[in-house]
Amino acid sequence: MATIEAVRKANPDVVINALTDESFSNYGQVYTNYEMTALEAFMQSVSIPDGPNIYVPDNPIMAQLTDVQQLGRDIFGGLAIEVGECAGHANALTAMEFHQGSEVNVFFTDVVMVLGKRGQMHNNQFNAPKDAALFYVPAGTVVEFFSDTLHYSPCEVSKSGFKFIVMLVTGSNQPLPAGFKSDNPLLVKTNKFQFVHASRTDKIKQGVAVGLIGDLVTVNPID
Repeated sequence: MATIEAVRKANPDVVINALTDESFSNYGQVYTNYEMTALEAFMQSVSIPDGPNIYVPDNPIMAQLTDVQQLGRDIFGGLAIEVGECAGHANALTAMEFHQGSEVNVFFTDVVMVLGKRGQMHNNQFNAPKDAALFYVPAGTVVEFFSDTLHYSPCEVSKSGFKFIVMLVTGSNQPLPAGFKSDNPLLVKTNKFQFVHASRTDKIKQGVAVGLIGDLVTVNPID
């Protein structure tokens, strides 16, 4: 049985699309013309933690890899970019975010991404059970998620967790400068606009706005 079929069988109550489904063109673009050999070798040294998820916004060693530099040139067109690794565990969509500028991910485990569009938000709220779309992403996939695509950490297909890289415009997801003022209630870090489900009391205590409404969208792993 193909992995996507196993994921669908384990999650009969939700629709899980393939990236080849024409609806994905609303959310991003898949690139099949890149060899990620150097990046794959680098990511073998990144372990998936048993505890809290790890995210490194800017890894200067990774940024020097030829694979990464080519992605930066071709997709970001000369803009200064940052790149880092993310690894951990999740089986539910508990938050969503967006950035000014695309986000490029290269996945090294199979995952399910739960996505939305900014145009589906109303009063800074997004109803995930009603409006989110789920996509199975196989390991080895290079994906650009468009600037207006709502996203967050992937849901794991295996209980062993997920591992991928994040490429964004330089400065994204970094702490805001001291004394920075904004009237945007969704701005939590530099170029990071985020809102959470009411179950994320940890984020709410940090000042992140509640805006993900409805029941949690969950994905059951297949092993």
